[in-house]
This record gives sequence, structure tokens and C-alpha cells, in this order.
Amino acid sequence: MEFHEAANFLFELRRFPASAGTDATRELLAAVGDPHEGPPCVQIAGSNGKGSTARMLERTLREAGLDVGLYTSPHLDDVRERIRVNGRKIPEAALVEFVETAEPHITDRGAQRASPTFFETLTALAFWEFDRQDVDVAVLEVGIGGKYDATSVVSPVASAVTSVTLEHTDILGDTVEEIATDKAHVAPADRPLVTGATGAALAAVRE
Repeated sequence: MEFHEAANFLFELRRFPASAGTDATRELLAAVGDPHEGPPCVQIAGSNGKGSTARMLERTLREAGLDVGLYTSPHLDDVRERIRVNGRKIPEAALVEFVETAEPHITDRGAQRASPTFFETLTALAFWEFDRQDVDVAVLEVGIGGKYDATSVVSPVASAVTSVTLEHTDILGDTVEEIATDKAHVAPADRPLVTGATGAALAAVRE
């Protein structure tokens, strides 16, 4: 398989609609060896600023001498921009190898109208590459919300909710409080959560 063929296979997954829950992501990860069980992760949610926060944290951790994986979205020119290890994009050969490994599962699930989405598959690819590269920590930018996002298959060592505004109300809820509650699910009860939320959103995150 050539790189352009593998990339096109991934892009074709954009036709599949997202569904609530992380089951599809977990099933795909199981098919490629459960790589998300490898490196510790930091998960960053929020309405605005989560991408820049993820990048600042990644650089800080690298300056501290750690090998760091970074998963962000969207990309500008190259899908490989979403997945980086120590600042370097995932190699074309690695993306091809992942697609060749995951394609049977994705195709089978697609035939049952239960294919993982583009974002779910890219999330699995990120975990797969971070595990292969044996990073010390992976920094994950959440796609939408927190509770049912594909990145929420992990139990992060620390989390952040940068800010909360009314967004994706058809998925996350009709109020700032409901949206903040969804995003705050990125934090396990016994792990630290940092937030820039204020007012009613902050009260919901605390609760």
C-alpha cells in the first residue's frame, strides 16, 4: 500500500457519523494491540485554547527532557500533522503500516454499518505510534466534549478544561453547566484537573 492510498482510506472514513460512546474506539484499539494502555497521558478539553495549551504543555515536557507524543486536530496540509513525537510528524511508512494492520477490522465493522469514524481511527493511530515510540507521556487534545470523546479511552494522569462556552449543543447539552460537566469527565476523581473556566462553568466543573 502506498502512502496516498492509506491516507485516502482514512479520509473516506469521514462519511461515517459519530455515535455516543467510546466502544468503537476501544474495539479498534483491541484489534491493534491495545496501545493506549502504554504511555501515561494528559488530556486537554475545552471550548477554546485547548490546541495551544496542548502544544505549550508538550514543549514544556520536552524541555524537561521527556520524550513526548502530541495528538491535536485539525491539520492544515498533511494529516500527519495531527500526530507528533518530539515535534516530528508520524512517518508516512508508519501511517501505512497502521492502516494495513487496522483495515480488516475497519472494513468488517463498516460492512456492519458500525465503522469507527475518521477521528476515532486517527486517535487509535496516535496511541499506536506513541506506544511504538515508547514516549514518556502523551498529550491529547480532546475532539468534542470529554465524556464520550475518542481520547477518553484512557485514564489520564492529569487533565485540563481550558474554557467553556456554548458549543455543540446538539451533542453536549443546552447550557454552559451541562457542557462543562461533560468536559470535566476527562478528569478521574483521584487525579488533578486544571481549568480556566469561570462562573457557572467553574461551579459545574468543581461539582
